Amino acid sequence: MLILVSTVCFALSLYLGFANYWILTHWTKTEAAVLSGELRQYSSGPTGPPQTLGKPSYFFHCTVSYLVGGKNLQSQLDSPSSPYRIDAQVWGGQLSPGRSIDIRYKELDPSRIRLANHPAEITVGGPIKAGFFFLVPGLLLRSTAWDCLTTKMKAEAPPPRNRFLPI
Repeated sequence: MLILVSTVCFALSLYLGFANYWILTHWTKTEAAVLSGELRQYSSGPTGPPQTLGKPSYFFHCTVSYLVGGKNLQSQLDSPSSPYRIDAQVWGGQLSPGRSIDIRYKELDPSRIRLANHPAEITVGGPIKAGFFFLVPGLLLRSTAWDCLTTKMKAEAPPPRNRFLPI
């Protein structure tokens, strides 16, 4: 079981590593100016997950302006949502109007943007560590179980029969 869990963690880390590599190499980094921003709240309706029904979530929504090929573009950025208002307020302090932030935009669709250094994103290191911590004990347990099984099989095995009978 531990080996299976570690394999899933390693597969997840490979996917996250590839996705992060893709964004870093195929999305262009630029500087943007925050034009406006506001704290927003939404509540999940009857279709949301059971643990969030009726609970409000908070996020900071802002409009940014940036240059792409000599054209001034505007787009929207949202902070990650949180059940705590203070988290959205902290994002509001980082994305306050007039501040300059680093963003990445997609070459084929410059209106698609994201923060260049997004601290809330999942990193590759977590799943690799988790996979390692499951893999090592899993391999040790499997090795120990295999040794016990082979020792038990040898002890219970009948003695070898002599196939060559004297004439």
